[in-house]
Amino acid sequence: MAELYPWLRPQFKQMQALISNGHLAHALVLSGTAGIGKGTLAEALAAALLCKNRQPAGACEECKSCLLRRAGNHADLLVLRSDTQHIGVDAIRQLNNFTHGSAQQHGYRVVIIPLADTMTEAAANALLKTLEEPPPGCFIIVVTSNYSQLSATIRSRCQQWQLNAGNSADITQWLSQQTNKVPPAFLLDYCQGAPLKALKLLTDETADELGAMLALLDQYFGGQLQLASVVKQLDGKTELSGMLGYYLRQRLVQPLDFLRQQAVLAAYQRWCRDATRIIGQNSALALTGLLTELKSLLQHQEAKWKS
Repeated sequence: MAELYPWLRPQFKQMQALISNGHLAHALVLSGTAGIGKGTLAEALAAALLCKNRQPAGACEECKSCLLRRAGNHADLLVLRSDTQHIGVDAIRQLNNFTHGSAQQHGYRVVIIPLADTMTEAAANALLKTLEEPPPGCFIIVVTSNYSQLSATIRSRCQQWQLNAGNSADITQWLSQQTNKVPPAFLLDYCQGAPLKALKLLTDETADELGAMLALLDQYFGGQLQLASVVKQLDGKTELSGMLGYYLRQRLVQPLDFLRQQAVLAAYQRWCRDATRIIGQNSALALTGLLTELKSLLQHQEAKWKS
């Protein structure tokens, strides 16, 4: 089991106390932005529930139950997987059969549902009966980066644990310790406060590329760089869509009036939609059209301010 990240330890400590007091909810939702470490916390909680010699820091990692889990052979732990993009009703039927069986190690039974927001409607409906009438000694850990996309009925039957990374200064220090690099000032905002995503971008040097993209956009909208030049340098970048969205929301639209803010964001959303729907689209031409439209909206706003 991976070591628990420092920003998750306070929530895990609370969970440990609830386990000890017998007050942990039978169904929990771990929610938060992608890259916050939800899966790691789910694994740590499952390990603590299954351990026969639980310690203040979590599972002992040495008892028979821990050894079975570490070997991937624990009969009382089910991690729901799907071979498709969605969790279907057959997977939930497997879950229901598991939860109503007997614990092989004479302890708890634990289910982890990663990417729970990908459940189909039929799957979500099939899960409800188990959530409404939970078998004794069974815990279901639901994991999602899109809490609002879970059905309202499932949300109402699970205890939510909203996870965040806390103090940005502490996370910046942690990132520096992991990489021996000073994270650029924009990085955590760009990653929506997700340390693990920021760590990946720092490690593979994508963060440097993102900083260069920000500078190019500043130069273009500041009138210091020609359209053809910025398109040539930005077209095809792997993080272009995310960086453009970040740039528009954080730097470009804030001074604009409401209607132009909406026009800017609508233009960006059309560009994103067309990139996924139009087969064989000329990406450079599409980017040229988007940047031209955005520049025009900005110039009209500036003209209005001067009049």
